[in-house]
Amino acid sequence: MMVGMIFLWPIFMLFFLALPVGLAVGAYLLYRQEQQSGVPNVGSRQPAPVVSTRACTSCGRLLQEGWIKCPYCGAGI
Repeated sequence: MMVGMIFLWPIFMLFFLALPVGLAVGAYLLYRQEQQSGVPNVGSRQPAPVVSTRACTSCGRLLQEGWIKCPYCGAGI
């Protein structure tokens, strides 16, 4: 019985070594394909700029949230 295990040992070693190597190669190929396709990674997206709907009562230009004076004409908000 022990003699039969000696012949199976290389098969087990190949399986346990090939599995992590195959996963690593697959992950690398997916990463390389994503880089070549030009599609940005989900984690690297920049947040969308905040569009304000407030306008200065004096000059009518759009203002950002938190501004207390219009930077264009100097009028108080």
